[in-house]
Parts: sequence; structure tokens; C-alpha cells
Amino acid sequence: MRVRAGAVFRHPVPTRAGGGRRPVHSRRPRAGNVRCVIHVAEGLWQIPLAPRESVNAYLLGDVLVDAGTKGMGKKLPGRLSGRTVSAHALTHAHPDHAGGSKAVVDALGIPFFAPELDADDAAAGHAARQPEGTRLKGLRDAMGKFPAVNVARRLREGDEVGGFTVIDAPGHSPGQIAYWRESDRVLVCGDVWFGMDFKTFKPTVRAPFDMVTYDIPQNRRSMQKLIDLKPDVVCFGHGPVLRDASAKLRVV
Repeated sequence: MRVRAGAVFRHPVPTRAGGGRRPVHSRRPRAGNVRCVIHVAEGLWQIPLAPRESVNAYLLGDVLVDAGTKGMGKKLPGRLSGRTVSAHALTHAHPDHAGGSKAVVDALGIPFFAPELDADDAAAGHAARQPEGTRLKGLRDAMGKFPAVNVARRLREGDEVGGFTVIDAPGHSPGQIAYWRESDRVLVCGDVWFGMDFKTFKPTVRAPFDMVTYDIPQNRRSMQKLIDLKPDVVCFGHGPVLRDASAKLRVV
């Protein structure tokens, strides 16, 4: 069965009498619905973890990328029921992406992959290095803790994960990575950009928050690096999937 991009499979997936999955289709999830899995492209699924797609995980083939916060991670294995998941990987070691990783890895019994330069932070259970000198540093550091998880594989540029190629995209964190598939020009970019405005919750393309971005100029260089790939589809850690992306991405 071919599934169109943008189709939504709500959880749990209904079944026909006598077995077999019966998908329920919709173009987009309703605002606030976090119990759906959205087909983005061949072998790629978006899993919204918070209302209005404000926090996302993705399934790349059989590899889960990112796991949201600790509370989100506890619920995520149930969202994946009936799907084959062989590993869990990160875009970067921040608590809204790695906070749920230990719960997922323990529940599913799968290995954990982390970007090479963020791997020690993920293994220690704290956010990757943050910018110095902000007034809220103490609060930020306290909120940056999450359950430590053993790293089975350290990811480097050029590695293959779930049919995608790892691209180094540092700046928001020292080791942030993106996942790129050239055949259909699909990009999972982590937090190089945010795909929404957190004041209005409307879709947009904006820079991540300065307060939690390790190196802002470096992040802008990563933006340009990813723009140069000319992606057609971009999947954000925060915000809905962006299509016809090449004309909309910019260095911000």
C-alpha cells in the first residue's frame, strides 16, 4: 500500500475484522492532538510529542530520532506499538530531545546513538555545553539535566542511519547533527532552525533561542550548509514539516 505524504495514522491504529491495519487519513492532525503519526515521505514518519507539533520525534526507517522530554519519552514506546524500531538516535543532547531517550532505550531494548561531540553529555545526563555569561545560566543548567543513557555508537558526518546520511550541523549544540537523504532531498534538521514561533505557535522559519545556543555564528554557518543542499522537505525538532523548503529557508 502506498501512503501519501501528510497522511495521519492515529494511535492506536484500528484494524479490520480478521486482522490487518486500517489507516485513518487526514491531511494534518488537529491542534493539540499528540496521538498521531504523520507520514512525511517514503520510510519517514513524524511523531508529534506536544500540541501543535511543538516538539517532534521522527522514525527514519527503523531508527527513532529524538525522544522529547523525560515525560514524553515514557509515553513514546506505546506510540510505536506495532512498528519495528531497531535503534534510537539523537540530533543533539538537549533535554527536549534526549530527556526521553533512556525511557525509550530501556523499554524497547535498543541501542542508543548520539552525535560524537554531544555523546559524553548524553551519557552524563546533562545538556551539551551552553553559552556562558547569561543571567539565567543557573536556572538553565538546572533544567538541562536528564536521565543518563549509555551511548552504543557515536555518529559522525557521512554515517548512515535509517537510510539517511549524517551531516554535521553544530552551533545550537557543539555536536548537533542533521539527517539528509539526497534521493528525495529530505532533511531532518534538529534545531538548526525552529519551524514555529513559540509566542503564536504559528509556522515560521526562525533561529533557535540564543540563550540555549552554544555558538550563534556557527549555527548560522550550519544553516547555510544545509541551505546549500537544496532540500525539498525539512523536518524540524519544533514545528510542522516544511515543504518546498528551498525557497523558504534562510540564514537568520
